[in-house]
Amino acid sequence: MTNRREFLHYAGYGLTAALAPSFSSAATNKRKKILVLGGTRFLGPVIVTELVRNGYDVTLFNRGQTNPDLFPQLPRILGDRETEDGSGLAQLRKDRQVWDWVVDTWRGSSKAVEDTARILAGRTQQYQYVSTVSVYDKWDRVGIREDEPLNPLPAEAESIITDNRYAIRKTFGELVLRRLMPDNSVMFRSHGLRGYPNSAPRHEPYWQVKIERGGNLVLPAEAEYYQVTDMISLARFMIHAGEQKLNGPYNVAYAPMRFADFINHIVETTESKVKLHWLPEEFLVENDVRLIRTTPPGRYRFSVDRALAHGMQNRSLDELLADQLLGYHDRNPLADFEFGKPETSTILTARELEILELWRQLNS
Repeated sequence: MTNRREFLHYAGYGLTAALAPSFSSAATNKRKKILVLGGTRFLGPVIVTELVRNGYDVTLFNRGQTNPDLFPQLPRILGDRETEDGSGLAQLRKDRQVWDWVVDTWRGSSKAVEDTARILAGRTQQYQYVSTVSVYDKWDRVGIREDEPLNPLPAEAESIITDNRYAIRKTFGELVLRRLMPDNSVMFRSHGLRGYPNSAPRHEPYWQVKIERGGNLVLPAEAEYYQVTDMISLARFMIHAGEQKLNGPYNVAYAPMRFADFINHIVETTESKVKLHWLPEEFLVENDVRLIRTTPPGRYRFSVDRALAHGMQNRSLDELLADQLLGYHDRNPLADFEFGKPETSTILTARELEILELWRQLNS
């Protein structure tokens, strides 16, 4: 591997994460064998790095095309999950290794999940699947738990190429695993993955960066709660789940926090001179400003009691915020990223000033 800093950056780690204590000291030196499907993009490198750091023997299965220079010391099985007839899984079929558990972060069609699960069902003690709280049908109440109804699904199973939205694909994926591996599959229902890495400009940490920059910041007054998933905390809980042979679904995120507390915490930790403007959401929406969704009521208030009761330990919010800012500055050394791009819940600084002036005129 290259130098330490480059390794941490490729692996999705900020420096605070790299120096943090291991989640499960019991894992060290056990040399259990883990197969990670993918492992070189977004959440994948975070999971792989945490596994390696804890002494596991990790094998990757992927096409060798995304970040191909990442983790050169790890054995790799080449293959492609996006083949309708499953021919891209030929090397996985031929390889007769047995793994203690399998990690799957696949976000595409459930057909790929089914194809790999059928091959690996008899070769692993546990199949781990990173899912999402979007599998729940309705978010109309506070404290949604794992036994709430899931999305209704189309009658036909998915083909490898599908037009189904993300939530439906993940719901299909969960049901596939519950059918094929009912006693040894575990689903981690995440809620907005956050950390050092990002996979697209729309993932740059808006609130943290805007507050750090100072100046004016427009916020929706009706935003009461906030809830996200820390990648590193999730990766550590996944190791714990493998060691403890957990089964079934888990909501994995921080406990719901007051949005105002979240914002004020960033202000304090960055020692920012930002000026906060809490404006009515109705006014913002009328002017085509959508910064954070405030409905339905359960959106940022999912219950994580089951995961906490089974050993999930979230890092401090300070560690996550530090990682996000470190990642932002490493990706944008001039700190000049421009928010307000299409399909993001952000606005241009110039538009922000226009909104503030409109609000001043209405209330003068």
